[in-house]
Amino acid sequence: MTNTEPTNGAARPMVTLEGVDKYFGSFQALRDINLSVARQEVVVVLGPSGSGKSTLIRCVNRLEHHDRGRITVDGIELSNDVKAIRQVRRLTGMVFQQFNLFPHLTVLDNITLAPRQVRRMPRHEAEELAMQLLERVKIPEQARKYPGQLSGGQQQRVAIARSLATEPHVMMFDEPTSALDPEMIKEVLDVMQELARSGMTMICVTHEMGFAREVASRVVFMDEGEIVEIGSPEHFFTDPAEERTKRFMEQIL
Repeated sequence: MTNTEPTNGAARPMVTLEGVDKYFGSFQALRDINLSVARQEVVVVLGPSGSGKSTLIRCVNRLEHHDRGRITVDGIELSNDVKAIRQVRRLTGMVFQQFNLFPHLTVLDNITLAPRQVRRMPRHEAEELAMQLLERVKIPEQARKYPGQLSGGQQQRVAIARSLATEPHVMMFDEPTSALDPEMIKEVLDVMQELARSGMTMICVTHEMGFAREVASRVVFMDEGEIVEIGSPEHFFTDPAEERTKRFMEQIL
């Protein structure tokens, strides 16, 4: 079962990739990627290491530049035009495996940096927004601490709040729990589930099968730079069609 179209019937998809190829030298990391993600849809991307999952989402906000094909985010096409790249980056939030927080800045300052510098938001407004977001990720009491004083799960929740501070139209997660101890994974997944319930458009690279089963609108399986199969969580967990998908699911379940 391969359905590249979003499950949501919105008139214009939030993210569209059409015939996207990406090379690193002679190595082809992405091969003819076609995918549309609707507004308020949660798409989970699965696949073995090196299958192109992270490269795919990094291309969506131009952390990597694609070599062929078209990528659009909320109607804006990614090109070499600096203005278009800036517009797309303002529309996309990104959460990585590593937290990438500034160690010399407090939690509050980490979150307010982008609103103040990019959106020219006054400090008091940015701090009010930051506190609202820290409430949302359930760690308002950590506002005045430095990243080094927090657990890994708390730091990742700060990273999520920092991304939300730019008011993105789509959030992308690149294996956000892979660097965490097992007891910290749930607190990050709880925040991601709340985001999904609130209607945030999300593209998530993760091996957290419980999250995929409960929250995903669709699941995408990638291997060797290709999208092999797309379907509902129920389809993936009960009756995947492709042999490569079946082998992968047998290994991780």
